[in-house]
Amino acid sequence: MKKIFILSALLIYTGLSAQRADIRKAAERYKNVNTVIINVTQTRHNTAIAQDMTARGHFYYKKPNCQSMVFQDAKEMLLAVDNTFVMVKDGKQRTARAKGKGNNPFEVLQSVFRNLLSADDDASLSELADVQLTKQDDICTVTIIPTVTDPKVKRRMMFTSCVATIDLKTAELRSLRINEQGGNYTQYDFSNYLFNAEVRDSIFDVSAVQ
Repeated sequence: MKKIFILSALLIYTGLSAQRADIRKAAERYKNVNTVIINVTQTRHNTAIAQDMTARGHFYYKKPNCQSMVFQDAKEMLLAVDNTFVMVKDGKQRTARAKGKGNNPFEVLQSVFRNLLSADDDASLSELADVQLTKQDDICTVTIIPTVTDPKVKRRMMFTSCVATIDLKTAELRSLRINEQGGNYTQYDFSNYLFNAEVRDSIFDVSAVQ
C-alpha cells in the first residue's frame, strides 16, 4: 500500500511539473513583449437576477508592471500597478494593497502565476491558496481555492475560488472566472491579442472612467 501511495504521489507530481513546464513554455511568447491589448467580455452572474449583465472592454499591459481592465460604457475599471489594486465601480473607487491575507483575488492570482512561471518546480504555487492544474488537449485549467482559516477574514472574502483557462497552443489566457458567495460569479473572456501596440500612460489613470 505504501508503495502504491508513493507511486501515485510521484505520478501526480510528474503531471503537475509537466503542466507547469507547458505554461512556462507558453509564456516564452511574452519574453520580448512591451505592451499587450486584449478584448475582454465581462459577464456578471447573480442568482437573484434572471439575466446576466455583460460589458465589453479591453485589458492593457505595459512593462514593467502596469495592468488594467477598462469597461468604458459600464464606467468600470480594474487597475494593478506593482502591489496596489484599484477598482472603480458605480462611480466609487476602492484601493487595496497586497497584504498576503488571500482575500484579494488579483493578489492571489499574481502570487500563483508568479510561481507557475518559476523555473523551480518545487516552489509552492501559493501560500494563499490550494492550486489545481488539469489539462485537456491544448487547454490548461488552473483552479485556485483560497486557504483562509480565520473566520473574520473568511466572511470578508471577495471570492470563493478562481478558475483560469489557458490555451497552451496559442499561449493565450482564454478566460478567468471569479466565483463568489451564493453561486454568483464574474467571468472575463479574452480574445484578439495585440502585441507591442501603443499604450498611453493615461490608460492606467482611474479618472479615465470617472
